[in-house]
Amino acid sequence: MMNTQDQTVQAGSANDAASAQQSADSQMEEMQIDNRAAENSTPAQKGAWKRLFWMCYQPHKKLFHKIIFLALCCAMIEASLTLVTKAVVDDMVALGPEINLQKYALLYLAMIAVFVSCIRAFIRITGRLSSELMYSLRKQTFEHLQSLSFSFFDKNAVGWLLSRVTSDIARIARVIAWGTLDLFWGVPFIIAIFTVLLVLDLKVGLTVLALFPLLVAVAWLFNTKILKSSRKVRRTNSRLTAIYNESIAGIQTSKVLNREQENLQAFKVDSAMMHKQSKHNLLLTSAFYPFINLFISVAIGVGLWLGGIEVLVGTLTLGSLVAFMTYARMLMDPMLEVSGKLAELQRTTACVERVVGLLDVEPEISDSHYVRQKMVNAMAAGSNVIDGGDETISSIEFNDVSFAYKQNEPVLSSFNFKTEAGKTIALVGATGSGKSTIVNLLARFYEPTSGELKINGLDYRQRSLAWLQSNFGIVLQTPFLFTGSVASNIRYGKLDASDEEVIAAAKAVNAHELIMKMEHGYQTQVQEGGNNLSTGQKQLISFARAIIHNPQILIMDEATSSVDTQTEHLLQQSLKAVLKGRTSFVIAHRLSTIRAADEILVIDKGELIEQGDHQALMNKQGVYYGLYQKQFQTEQQASLLTQ
Repeated sequence: MMNTQDQTVQAGSANDAASAQQSADSQMEEMQIDNRAAENSTPAQKGAWKRLFWMCYQPHKKLFHKIIFLALCCAMIEASLTLVTKAVVDDMVALGPEINLQKYALLYLAMIAVFVSCIRAFIRITGRLSSELMYSLRKQTFEHLQSLSFSFFDKNAVGWLLSRVTSDIARIARVIAWGTLDLFWGVPFIIAIFTVLLVLDLKVGLTVLALFPLLVAVAWLFNTKILKSSRKVRRTNSRLTAIYNESIAGIQTSKVLNREQENLQAFKVDSAMMHKQSKHNLLLTSAFYPFINLFISVAIGVGLWLGGIEVLVGTLTLGSLVAFMTYARMLMDPMLEVSGKLAELQRTTACVERVVGLLDVEPEISDSHYVRQKMVNAMAAGSNVIDGGDETISSIEFNDVSFAYKQNEPVLSSFNFKTEAGKTIALVGATGSGKSTIVNLLARFYEPTSGELKINGLDYRQRSLAWLQSNFGIVLQTPFLFTGSVASNIRYGKLDASDEEVIAAAKAVNAHELIMKMEHGYQTQVQEGGNNLSTGQKQLISFARAIIHNPQILIMDEATSSVDTQTEHLLQQSLKAVLKGRTSFVIAHRLSTIRAADEILVIDKGELIEQGDHQALMNKQGVYYGLYQKQFQTEQQASLLTQ
């Protein structure tokens, strides 16, 4: 016999498993996609970048153009400053004390003033662009998510989706905004320096510049090794995070099964591996910049040697040599900056693919062209019903309905059932028998793979999805409450509901007195997920939210199985009044709660095996009779043990 503690552990274990599985799925998805990051760009990757950049560019053309203009100005001014230095040195050699330094000082200060103004402007504008890109991409992605079918969220982990909308988009916005600036500053600056070096002295310029392709090749080789090393660190970090998340999410299960040491050992193995990989990554990174600096210094040394000879023989001025050396040194920063930005763009490809892939997802269930045309006609005619059809649901019929979540794995087979409005239908069966699938099909979260589901004699795909789902109220086994007040959570079912309507809905489900006992009554703030409320309190509020919506069809998916006996008694008292005249589908865990149902459907392995009211099924002494008797005896024994 299972005592209360065992039940708590079992429930906790189920929640732990679900949370851990979701975390593992999310981490696995991250690892699989990140494995493609920083590889050589494929046409699909380039296409994703092109599409996303165009999406960002079109609404923000003016900001992009301003950034490009300011970047070009900064590049030209920065390249010109060294020419002023060259002129000063040459004039000092030629004129000596007679040089007009004031003229050069004023020119230099004026150029610096313009340069600083440009920098100030582009920092402000680029920051604004990054913020606006983040806002518009998140808004577009969130709007798209709202349009997707329930099945999409059933198949994808919440953590994975949150990562797309938050961290991926933040990284993309930052890379596009600041990457545009750096590329349009760095590339023209490099071209300007190359040009000036060749103009100053063709022979020395070509000699020094001939070394730079080798520098670029070495830098790219280093960067590739660093990227590969970074990917290994990220993959190990993903595994480490998954282990950490699973250990915390499943802490109750771990303690009950005494698995703490095994969890610690698994964490130690991956943690040690990450430490080793991080040291290797740090070694490569720490060697990169000193090596590049050494290479640049060698190039400058060669230029100084050749240029110095030309200064001595009089074919090159001292100012030109100073400018030459300055430009050669300045060339390093923009080259590293541009190569770094290109590498960052490459690393961000995984984020771009994920976001674009998310935006490419089409709803699996949507209104047909025929239905959309009906909606247009209904709007033109001023109909109260969105698609111009019947407002009242008078009958529901499952006509030879079959369904499978995965191909060749049927969950429901040739299901037939019809009911009239106002009836209470109870669904009974073992876990996985197909009960929840029936209500998911009814709410059109999924559609039958074969057969028809009819509303008022018509295939429900001929009615608007919005109309159908607006006529449903759903109360789940695990209630979900939003952050905000108790009143706002109830009002979520009808956003324009008055305070009186909110209170009336709460009274209808016997929740009013319970709410008034809370510290601030209806204005009591609900923490994230309703963590500051008991399961019973959350469920009563969830019932009130469903009722204020005044649905024609109410679905209760084991809605009372997780509440205490007192709360269940309150709900049972109120349900008679709430369900009167309303069609309801009840998935029952405790069979004693559905004895008053008009029709009880016994489901086994996706098939309807028994049908009738409680008394008829008990008289039949079939599957339902056996289930009821077994549960009744179990409850009686539990009652005796607690006395």
